[in-house]
Amino acid sequence: MKFFGLLALIIPFVSFSQINEPININNSDFLDFNKNYANAQRLVGNVSMSQGNLTLTCDSAWFWKDKNKMEAFGRTFLSQAGGIKVWSDKMIYDGNQKTASAMSNVKMSDGKMSMTTDNVYYDVNSKIVYYNSWANISDGKNNMISRRGRYHTQSREYFFKDKIILTNPEYTMTCDTLNYNGNTKTAYFFGPTYIKSTDNLLYCNFGWYNTEKNTCSFSKKSYILSKENRIDSDSFRYNRNTGIGYANGNIKLSDTIQKITITGQNGIHNRFEKTTLISGSTKAIKINKNDTLIIKAMYFYDSFDTLTKKRNLAAFGKTSVFKSDMQSIADSLNYSISDSIIKLFRNPVIWNDSNQSSGDTIIIEQKNNMINNMIIKQNSMVIMHETENKFNQIKGKKITALFSNNKLYQINVKGSGQSLYWVKDDSSKYSGVNFIESSDIQIMTDSSKVKKVKFVTSPKGTFYPPSKLPAEKEKLKGFNWMPEKRPKRE
Repeated sequence: MKFFGLLALIIPFVSFSQINEPININNSDFLDFNKNYANAQRLVGNVSMSQGNLTLTCDSAWFWKDKNKMEAFGRTFLSQAGGIKVWSDKMIYDGNQKTASAMSNVKMSDGKMSMTTDNVYYDVNSKIVYYNSWANISDGKNNMISRRGRYHTQSREYFFKDKIILTNPEYTMTCDTLNYNGNTKTAYFFGPTYIKSTDNLLYCNFGWYNTEKNTCSFSKKSYILSKENRIDSDSFRYNRNTGIGYANGNIKLSDTIQKITITGQNGIHNRFEKTTLISGSTKAIKINKNDTLIIKAMYFYDSFDTLTKKRNLAAFGKTSVFKSDMQSIADSLNYSISDSIIKLFRNPVIWNDSNQSSGDTIIIEQKNNMINNMIIKQNSMVIMHETENKFNQIKGKKITALFSNNKLYQINVKGSGQSLYWVKDDSSKYSGVNFIESSDIQIMTDSSKVKKVKFVTSPKGTFYPPSKLPAEKEKLKGFNWMPEKRPKRE
């Protein structure tokens, strides 16, 4: 039975205050009074009220006319024209303060997002929603869980706190504090933040992420962790669609399996191609069992082959290599880390013990972290320091040097071979210099001393006693002893 007519007489539609707009009761199937609720009317069945552009419906309610306040129960629904909609089991609405408190099974929506939680507080004037219990928020693509926060419905700005989890089909983000703009689709996060996808993990303490464009920026102890390596930097700019990221400041790329670390100041990383370009005070450190390899250059290009699982490092510009048993300089080099092969290009020079090797290109093959063999191509020369002013020298088109326990024991010359070495007599005094030319030469050495020489093809040579040695014959053409350029331990 409708009691709306009677209700209209009991609760006149007049303002009880010149300041506050009264709550209007539009409908109720039944009206009752309860002495336990002073000055309150009990409204039951299809209850509907309004205030301005706001409407609230429910199954039943208590209404205090003098307080301009309503406590609604059962299928409560609040809507504001051009604003939000709120569903809950219970709701308290204060018409003077124009605030609504929704409790139990709360759902809220503004047409573009929806939220479910246990408690919501809504300020009608400011159009701000507050919650202080676990909430699940979704905009169709992104889903978020947080413990407390607020939502500015007009600007569509969200402010979240405590154990936030943001998920979408491509990644999951966890952080402590997050601000999200629903119009720009940009999330700003503060404190320890993790963004995890199927192939990498991003970490930072401050940054932003555009969920629509998949672009982001990170700073404060940030890093990217993948199956292949970890990249640390002061800041990152990253596009998840293109897979390209830019790093700036104190960059460190680490491969824990290969035990190599590359440092620098600026970097470009390609997630799909598995490549990283690093420049600015760059250095690569490869930790071996009993030694450490240090490479310096103007910039590095690191790549990883996901099929062969091999990592390759290319260095460009004033490159230098330091290892306890070997040092080198070159314009550029290529280091196949998995195969332990180093290739040096454009005027490379290598030092090992008291030996210096040079050529157009040098290839070093290592075994058990020690030099196994070295191939020198074009304009090849090996210089072995005999004494302060005496040098044994080998020259040819191609030189292959063989090592055992990091010690040079054999040199093979192929094409246009020349050798100049000092000879000792039985009393270990220098008796002169042998200068020999042969297409191919094989030289056996021990502790940088020539022990045996084998000339394979048509040798011709001259022996010069010290007293008859012309100054121009002491050195082969192209001789250039460069100890001052030899890299030293830092």
